[in-house]
Amino acid sequence: MLCPLLSALLAGAFAASPVYMEAPALDRLFDGKKALPRLDAVALRQSRPILRAEDDPLPPAPRFALDVGAIPPGMARTIPGYDRLFHKNQEETATWVERVNALIRAGGGKVPEWTYDGRPNEPPFTCLSDAAGTVNDWWALQLGRELPVYTSANNGALEQGLDPRLLELKYFERAKTGDPDYFLLPGFIEKDPVRNISSPQQPRGFAELLLEDESYEVSDPVTGRKYSWDPGMSAMEGQYVQLFTNSLLRPRTPDKYAKVLAEAVEKWGIAYVQLEHTQHPRLSGAHTVAVVGYFCMEDSGQAVDCGTLKTDKDWGAKAYFMAHDSFGDFPASKPRDASGGSAYRAVRIGSIDQAIVFPHSLTVAVEPAPDEPGAWVIQVTNKGGRPVQVLDITGSPQVSRGPDGSYRVKGAPGEAVRVDVAAKHYFEADGKARSFALKLGQGPAMELVRTSMNTLSASGEENRLSP
Repeated sequence: MLCPLLSALLAGAFAASPVYMEAPALDRLFDGKKALPRLDAVALRQSRPILRAEDDPLPPAPRFALDVGAIPPGMARTIPGYDRLFHKNQEETATWVERVNALIRAGGGKVPEWTYDGRPNEPPFTCLSDAAGTVNDWWALQLGRELPVYTSANNGALEQGLDPRLLELKYFERAKTGDPDYFLLPGFIEKDPVRNISSPQQPRGFAELLLEDESYEVSDPVTGRKYSWDPGMSAMEGQYVQLFTNSLLRPRTPDKYAKVLAEAVEKWGIAYVQLEHTQHPRLSGAHTVAVVGYFCMEDSGQAVDCGTLKTDKDWGAKAYFMAHDSFGDFPASKPRDASGGSAYRAVRIGSIDQAIVFPHSLTVAVEPAPDEPGAWVIQVTNKGGRPVQVLDITGSPQVSRGPDGSYRVKGAPGEAVRVDVAAKHYFEADGKARSFALKLGQGPAMELVRTSMNTLSASGEENRLSP
C-alpha cells in the first residue's frame, strides 16, 4: 500500500496541481526545513512530474503514467536504444470497426462482429502479442536488423516491427490442442470488449512462439489474409528464462523479486512482463508490457540511486520498472481515452505477476596486438556483429588490459585459451559470464554452453531462475 504522503503527492500535486517540481526542488522541500522552494516562471513551465496517477483512488496494483524525461540524469537504468522502439497502439477506431464488420459479414459471419468500445483502456486484448513483438523488435535492433512495416489489425494504422497478429493467430491455433502454455480465458469469465472472443492469457506461449524454428502459415478469419512465419524473423537464440511467476496463494509478488527483475534487465536486456489485475490480484494477468529499464524513488518523490537499496523491502517500495506500453506514442500528461494513453508507464513489483527474458550469445575472436609482440587482442561482438558493453574478461592464460584499454592474452599461435566474458545484456541463461575456448590464430572461439535446453525455469514453488 502507498503511504499517505506518496498518495497525496501522486493524486494531488502530481495529478491535479498546475505547479510541478523537479527532483532537485523536491530535495529541498523534504530536507526538514518545511519551506517551499522559490521557482521562477520559466522553471515552473519547464518542470514536470516523473509519475502521474492514472486512477483515483489508486488500485491495489497501481500503474503510473511515466514521463521518462523528468527522471533526473543518471538515475534511470535503461537498455540501449529503448527509445527507438515503435509504440504499437491496441486501441481501435470506430471507422476501423465498421470496416472490419463489413469484412466479417462478407465472409459469412464466421467470427463475431466487433463492438466499438469508447471507454479508456478497453481496446482489443492484444497486449501479449504486442509486447512479444516489441521484445523481438529490440533484439532485432541490437543485431543490426531493420524493422519491417505492417498494418495494425486493431486500427489499420502503419506500425513498425514484428507483426503481432501473426503471433496471435498461431497462439489461437495452438490453444485448440489444450496446451496450458496457450491458455485462452473463457469468454464467460471475460471476453475481448471489442472482438467479442476469448483472449490469450499466457506469456510463455508467446515466448515459445518467438523461438519457433519451423516455418508455418496461418489465416486471418476476419480478413482471409495469410500470414507466414520464417524462423529468420525471430531475433531470439533459442532460449528464454522464466524469472518468476507468482503463486495463487500469495496476494502480491514478493518484494525480493524487484531486485531479481532489475538484475535481469542488466544481464539479459528487455524483459517480457505480465502485470497483475489491478482490482483482483492473483485472479489473472491483466496487461503485458516490455520492461526497458528501472529507476528508484523515495515516497517523497526524490529519485535515489538504486545501488543504495539494501533490503528486499527497500527494493519492493522504491524500485519502479519502466514499461514500454502499447497505447500509442503519447506523453505522460495525456489522460487515457479511446485513442490511447501514456507511451511509458511505471510499476513496482507488487503490480507484476511474472517476467521472462531471452538470453543472447556472443562472438569472440582474437587478433595479434599491433603494439605488443606475443599478445592477442580479444574482440567481442553479438551474433549480429555489433559491439557490446564488455564488463570484464577473465581467462587462462591470464587476461590483461592493454594501454588502449583492450583485453589481451599472451601465447603462441595454436595455443589453447579459455576466456570468460561478462557483457551487459549478454550473460548466459544461468546468470553467469559466458565461457569460450579457442586456439590462438585459428578462427573464432567456441562457446562452452552450460545451459543448452530450449527453455529454462527453476524447479519449485516459485518457478524462477535466480540471476
